[in-house]
Amino acid sequence: MWDISSLQLAKLQFFSSLSFFSVFGLCTVVLGWLLVVCKGMTHRQAADGRWMDMYRFWVRIFALSMTVALLGMVFILIQSGALWPNLFVRLGPVSGPLIVLIAAITFVIKLFVTDVMLYRQGSLSSWLHSIFVLLAAFGLSVIAVLLICFQSWLHFPAGLAPDTVPLALVDWRAFILQAQAWHRVAFMIAMACLGVGGLMVSISASEALTKPLNAAEQLGFRIGAWLTAVGLGVLVAGGAVFQTELFRQAAPLPIIGRWAQQAVFGLLLLLALTSLIQWCWYLKRRSDFGKLPRWVLHVLVWAGPASWLALWLTHVLLSLRDGQYFVHGLVTYAEAFSEQGVVLISAVTMVMWLLFAVIAAGFIFLARRAARYGVVPVRKIRRTA
Repeated sequence: MWDISSLQLAKLQFFSSLSFFSVFGLCTVVLGWLLVVCKGMTHRQAADGRWMDMYRFWVRIFALSMTVALLGMVFILIQSGALWPNLFVRLGPVSGPLIVLIAAITFVIKLFVTDVMLYRQGSLSSWLHSIFVLLAAFGLSVIAVLLICFQSWLHFPAGLAPDTVPLALVDWRAFILQAQAWHRVAFMIAMACLGVGGLMVSISASEALTKPLNAAEQLGFRIGAWLTAVGLGVLVAGGAVFQTELFRQAAPLPIIGRWAQQAVFGLLLLLALTSLIQWCWYLKRRSDFGKLPRWVLHVLVWAGPASWLALWLTHVLLSLRDGQYFVHGLVTYAEAFSEQGVVLISAVTMVMWLLFAVIAAGFIFLARRAARYGVVPVRKIRRTA
């Protein structure tokens, strides 16, 4: 039987929840910019209906992904207060303004901008509607950059006033402009492109197995293949980044961490091989992706789950890089932790994982249902008394 402490279980629970939120949050950002491209292409003089059909379908996936990300954020806030109450006592001056800013941007995007993106397309001019789509993508990007900078700052704290409790950040430029943070931003965006590309390829391949793809679905298949290739290419071209201190473990990984590390590299290798086969076939035959051999399509159906699993495991590994420190050299996990029983944390962790599995299954079900039944416009059902 494994000898595991309540602190180790708490870290496992918290960082698995944080990674679940990060996967959907980052993929929502990339989907937002995909919608910006779709809307932008509709303004060309030679534009056809493919881009608008793509927008009408993927805006639903965007809304689903954003909703799941918000659910993940709720779980994180609950766990932060229950498991790490002392952390916010020490980090209040740093985390407080960030939480308020992120909550305000999220509130505006979710309640106003997303509503316009989904339901007001016919009642607004095309250019005004496109501006709202751009605002959503830009606002989500700001949230993602702030969260990634905060996570990087926890590993490389800088700009702090000396000998202050709670910790006081006097130089916000050191928080935003540190090189490690932007290395991580680039790395995470590449991983998110890989995740969204894998999702697009997976949905398109699933549909190609049941029916011929229309022009918009073919376009989505091609864009997904490009996003997957670009994500993998950035990761390979930036391989030197793995040698910087950003990706060096400050403490030895436990055995489960080493297994996760090997799983990430294995998944990335498999994704690279399937992408290579897909593009070699396309360049040789010069045919649509929907006409790939059926065995290739069956393999590509699993590209989405594989890419999202690699993204989730990567987040867990990056979160665990500092071993005993929540804030490197300043606050340990033991200092921030509120001691609780092993049985209680184990039970809550299992329940949380079950909830995550149900939410992810629901997301996959709704995405497949949207793909199966087309891209008919969404409208609200207004109830009258």
